[in-house]
Formats: sequence, structure tokens, C-alpha cells
Amino acid sequence: MNCFYKLFRNTNSAVCALVLFSLCFTSGLKGDAKKGEVPAEAWMSSLPSHLLISSLTIPGTHNSGALYEPLRGTAACQSLTIVQQLEAGVRFFDIRCRHESDQFAIYHGPVFQHLTYAQIEKTMAEFLRKHPNEVLIASIKQESSPRRNTRSFEDTIREYISEAKALYFTETTIPKLGEARGKIVLLRRFASENNLGIAATNWGHNGFYQGRQLFVQDRFELRDAKTKWELVERGLEHSIQKENQGLLHLNFTSGYVKNVFGIPNIVTVSNEINQKLANYLAEKSRCRLGCVVTDFMTPKLSRYVFKLNFERNPK
Repeated sequence: MNCFYKLFRNTNSAVCALVLFSLCFTSGLKGDAKKGEVPAEAWMSSLPSHLLISSLTIPGTHNSGALYEPLRGTAACQSLTIVQQLEAGVRFFDIRCRHESDQFAIYHGPVFQHLTYAQIEKTMAEFLRKHPNEVLIASIKQESSPRRNTRSFEDTIREYISEAKALYFTETTIPKLGEARGKIVLLRRFASENNLGIAATNWGHNGFYQGRQLFVQDRFELRDAKTKWELVERGLEHSIQKENQGLLHLNFTSGYVKNVFGIPNIVTVSNEINQKLANYLAEKSRCRLGCVVTDFMTPKLSRYVFKLNFERNPK
């Protein structure tokens, strides 16, 4: 009996040690932040609430829900899901909605992305419940031709918002962090009769735009990646120089070049631009760059972006 008790006691000790080792090991795997680094899933939480979101450097994704394509390089813009983007620190989302049957489905051009706006909203709501000090910016744009609807695009987004009022910041002004923590800030790229959200309807096609609240660099039809990087760098330097003007800066690093058959190729641009962007960010000290919006965002690149709110990036 004593032998059995000793064996049981020793076994318990071994199991406890194994459990403790397992917990420590898995907790190290859960986040990509090293000891003393800002956690990607909650990087906004330590920033002062009086800061305008336009004063920050924010990782963003172009065509955030576009992970599927019929032909490589033609439609997919991301490899991370919305959940993975959130956990990596992405806080600006470019959401393209096709209005069909009085609901929003996520498309890139004519390509359905096997995702709905309701699913994105649910994912964001769950994330914000776990991380109530974060702020998300959702740029919502109508994509492709509407079909089988009995109401307007605006009426449908208003229904989504009415069913989750506490989740959204729909004022027309750029908010401070404290005003929008735990919320989705609506950046509106569709017509509205009642001034819903921050207006971005004058944001043109394939170029630069500056208005009362926004500065946008979004040239995406390109001759080559070199041309795009020159535009991106100009936009980023502009964001640094204008950091006290209160404009929300959106600098898109995304774009495409057409191959010999006239078919757009996205990865030809992103493969080169993302590396140049990483090198550029690694040389920067703490500064305001606005929303840096990329194709094929990675956790490492996202960290390079948001760390500029705190300190010099490590090489």
C-alpha cells in the first residue's frame, strides 16, 4: 500500500511538472511578441486615450477578405484570415461588399470570396470583446453589380449597424482613441443621405486624393513595382510631414502589373514592395505614417508598422 502511494505521489509530481512545462511552452507559442514587446493583439491598449486615430501608425490590409482566386495573382490579396490579421495587429480593413438579396457578400471584382460581411462583423465583435481597448477601422465599399435587392446599399449597412449599435462608431469626425475603443470606426466609400460615418466618397480611382479629413495614395494600375514604390515612399514621407494636420492618411502599397496577355498580376508587385517596405520601416524611428495598407500582410510586417507608435524598429 505504501509502495502504491509513493508511486501515485511520484506520478502526480511528474504529471504536474509536465503540465507546467506544457503551459509555459504553449504560452510562448501563442503570441509573437518577445519578452518586453508590445503584444500584437493589444498594441493600442497602452496608448493614451486622448490621441486621434489619425495621429497613429496603423497596419492595414487591402481587400482584407480576398483570399480566393481562379488564377494565381489575379484576385487574392491576403493569405491571412480576418482573425489572423486581427491577432497580427492589423487595425485598418478594406472591405468590399457586393449587395445581393439585401445582404453583403465579400467580393474582389467578380470573384466571390466565400465570406459574408456578417461573418466579418461577428469576428470583429468577438475580437473586441476580448480586447476592448483596441479600435478597428472598416473602409466599406460597394463591389461588383448589385442584384436581387429591395433596398439601397446604405439601408442594408444601416440594418447591420442597428443590430449592433454598441459595436460601431458612426460619427462623421475622426475620433480619439478613447471615443472609439472597443468599436469599429466606419469609413464610408458609398453614398449616404444622412452622413453616416467618415465620408470617403470623393476618394477617386487609381491615384491620390486629399480632402478635409483624408489623404489617400491608392495608385494601383502600374507599369512596374519600381513606380509603385516611388509613390508609396512619397506618400509615407508626406504623412510624416503633415502629422499635425489631423488628416487620416491611407497609404496603399498594393497594385498590379499586367502580363503579356493583359492579365493583372498582384504578387509581382507585392513580393517586391513588401520587402522594400520592411526595409524602409526598419530604418524609421517613432513617427506617424497613418494607415499603411498592404497586400499579403504578415505578422512580422504588421509589427514593423505598429511599433513605430512606440520605439525604433529592430532590424
